[in-house]
Amino acid sequence: MKKIAIATLLAAFAAVPAVAAAEAYIGLNVGSNQLDYTNVGSSTAYNILGGYSFNQYVAAELAYTDLGTATVSNSNVADVKGTQMSLSAVGSLPLGKDFALLGKLGYASTKLDAGTSSVTKSDIIYGVGAQYNVGKNVGLRLNYDIFTVGDDVTFLKKSSAMVSLGAIYKF
Repeated sequence: MKKIAIATLLAAFAAVPAVAAAEAYIGLNVGSNQLDYTNVGSSTAYNILGGYSFNQYVAAELAYTDLGTATVSNSNVADVKGTQMSLSAVGSLPLGKDFALLGKLGYASTKLDAGTSSVTKSDIIYGVGAQYNVGKNVGLRLNYDIFTVGDDVTFLKKSSAMVSLGAIYKF
């Protein structure tokens, strides 16, 4: 019984640094989204995210993205608006005390509206980025994310790329 109690205490003390490294965060990114459709321009997009870092290498993020309104140069077609919800795992490779490279892999549901047509596509989202911590609680991010939009019926299945700059606040 003594051995179990000692092992439990040792495990609890060993877990304290791991719990201390874990932290929740929220963030906001603003950037440009480009749909891979002919005659469709880029749009200003933003996303709001919440995440939880399990340690310095792995985090989970939930994000809502407004893809903005992309202008279509063909006058017979309405402008394209889009939104997205995503859940992703984010890997971090620290390159010093305050700088890290990021990799993202997750699942996203993207909705596009063009006039009276609307289509929702759920597929993989992936991306790369970098983060610079300007303080204990604030980090600046640069992201490049790629995801699938449309489908084979309403809109052709295409990719979309979003480049964004943002900040996170760690609790």
